Amino acid sequence: MKLNDLLLKKEELPILDETCFQVPIHPKLLDDKISLNPDLAKNIFPQVAEEWSKELKRKFPESWKDLYQTSENGFATGFQISRDCAGNIYFDEEDNNCRAFGKRYIQFSEEKFKEFQNGKNEIYTYASGNIDHYPGALFLRNWAIKYMNEVFKEIF
Repeated sequence: MKLNDLLLKKEELPILDETCFQVPIHPKLLDDKISLNPDLAKNIFPQVAEEWSKELKRKFPESWKDLYQTSENGFATGFQISRDCAGNIYFDEEDNNCRAFGKRYIQFSEEKFKEFQNGKNEIYTYASGNIDHYPGALFLRNWAIKYMNEVFKEIF
């Protein structure tokens, strides 16, 4: 699949019920043999904050920070914007919450869905934790989408 077809689009990953969404993870990103920039999530944070402010027409909360975790190969396994509110998203390969099977939250074409499958007729995703409002969900989803697209540009 070509890079342009692989890039994630917001309309493919809707936010449902104010706080529910899934962002798929291409299985190639979990390969220990690749090396990703561990600061990428931090580097794109200001761009995502600016886009969020424009989309919601409000000032970005100063209390929201670029809190994230990475794996040994540099892949961002978790995103959090505030310790007190707004929730987080995370990836743990062993956690069943980090898997998608259908197209409710991931509205890909059949070809793109197959490209992201992990070999078990499922897709790895970031799972959400304690997201308590739409503005937090919007930021976390957009941050993960931007992160994935930048990673894809590095490795594909």
